Amino acid sequence: MPDYYSREEDITVDALIEEQRRLARSKTFFEKVVGTLCVAALLNERLDALPDEAVGQLMLDHIWSQMNLLGPESVIVEIASERLLGSAIAITPNAASVEKYETSLVCPKCGAEFWRVDE
Repeated sequence: MPDYYSREEDITVDALIEEQRRLARSKTFFEKVVGTLCVAALLNERLDALPDEAVGQLMLDHIWSQMNLLGPESVIVEIASERLLGSAIAITPNAASVEKYETSLVCPKCGAEFWRVDE
C-alpha cells in the first residue's frame, strides 16, 4: 500500500477514489478486502465533511461517466446531482453576479466556476 496512509489529511478525495478502485481490482485477497474497507472509511470521512455542492460534482465526475446513459440510474444521478449542486449553473461571472450571489463553486476537474441562481 502507498505510504501516504500515515498522512491522511493530505490525501485528496480523487486520490482516495482511485486508490479504492485500485485495491478493489487487486489479486491479493487481503488488499482487496481490508485495503478497500480502510480506504472506504477514509473516503467516507472526507465525503462527510464536503458541502452538498462538492458531493454533487463528484457524482457527475465519477459516476455519471461510468453509467449506462439509457438506464434509469442516469436519471437518478442527474436529479440527485442537480439537487446537491443547489441549482448551480456554469456561467461567466460578472461583477453583478458576484455582488448578488456572493458565493461561487469551482469544479475540481476543469476549474469552471459555478454560480448559484435563485429560482
